[in-house]
Amino acid sequence: MTVFQQVLWMLVNIRVLGKQPRLPAQGDDLIRYAAVLELQYGRICAQLGIARRRQMATISWRFIGLLGLTEAAEPLPPRLLVLLERHRR
Repeated sequence: MTVFQQVLWMLVNIRVLGKQPRLPAQGDDLIRYAAVLELQYGRICAQLGIARRRQMATISWRFIGLLGLTEAAEPLPPRLLVLLERHRR
């Protein structure tokens, strides 16, 4: 899984859990943003418990299976697209 795919996966999961994903900070790169989303996802999951986390992961996989990872993660934050462009250079 690429870093960008990991970011998309976290965006989908955080939204399925009913939260708004954090936006990238001004100085973040794509790897740092992935870590920020991982921390946010971990905190949300710790609050919800294992049963709820498994249920939401199943729902996320269904969304991704139906739509594909990129479409399931839309709308993408504009700052994320800037990070992706910087990462590609």
